[in-house]
Amino acid sequence: MKQEILKKIELDSFNNSIGLEMGLAIVNLAKGRNKNVAVKIERLNHTIFLFVDDNLPADKHLWLKRKANVTKHFEESSLSVKNDLTNGNMTLEKTFALDKKKYLAKGGSIPIFVKNAGMIAIITVSGLHDEEDHKIIIEALKEKYIE
Repeated sequence: MKQEILKKIELDSFNNSIGLEMGLAIVNLAKGRNKNVAVKIERLNHTIFLFVDDNLPADKHLWLKRKANVTKHFEESSLSVKNDLTNGNMTLEKTFALDKKKYLAKGGSIPIFVKNAGMIAIITVSGLHDEEDHKIIIEALKEKYIE
């Protein structure tokens, strides 16, 4: 049986300090595994955490932005959208008229919802295989933020 893909993180509250804590948890887990990652956590209008490992290409911020755009648009994880597109034989361009230069349906971006408030932030990772980008978010946050 295939494991269900996490579509969103739901919290009782969220603020910039929580975002910082989440970002550092992901960076520290990646470093502990000798993996190079880029991590961005943004509220809907501004960045509250950004880290790009020295060993990653300079365009990595574009990967973060394109994955986050998918999450913002669909309000679910970019890996979930990727699988929905594949299973439905759809594309971002042809089915949804989204520019592939601005949107990327690859794993690594998960929305953060606050109960009774909706989507208020997005956490995005790039640098590993896209399913690993998704997984490292969950592994870094599972004890404190993901049930």
